[in-house]
Amino acid sequence: MQENHKRFADKYFETLNAKESAIYAGFSIDTAKQQGWQILQREDVHGRLEALRAEASEKSAISREWVVERFKNISDRCVQAEPVMIPDGSGGWMESGEYKFDSSGANKATEMLGKIIGVFEKDNSQKVPETQIPVVNVYNTAPPLNSSESEIEGK
Repeated sequence: MQENHKRFADKYFETLNAKESAIYAGFSIDTAKQQGWQILQREDVHGRLEALRAEASEKSAISREWVVERFKNISDRCVQAEPVMIPDGSGGWMESGEYKFDSSGANKATEMLGKIIGVFEKDNSQKVPETQIPVVNVYNTAPPLNSSESEIEGK
């Protein structure tokens, strides 16, 4: 692995910013965005990033299983009905008879779990249109795309 690619991977692991990492690794500011994207496609850079992730996971004792369990706990806690408390007039609190739950927290934790286990991968795949959309030349400066040579000469 080239030294500038190693520096890029180390910085990218820290920042998750390809352009900033490319600049840090010594690439031109003008082309840093493109260079960063290209460097991220390299297998040796992927390998370096995986090694850095494994090292960080080991040091922090945070694993994929830990993350999944944590998000599951957050999601479960967020959907628990919690009574709405109101002042009782004597300096204390009483239940109002209404309940609330953290729907945004539950949705985000559940979404993150889905991403971790790949639930959305099918939804993210690029869809190719089944039919072609015809191109219409509104300026009539060139023949239509499906014209034959004889039709062009006849105009």
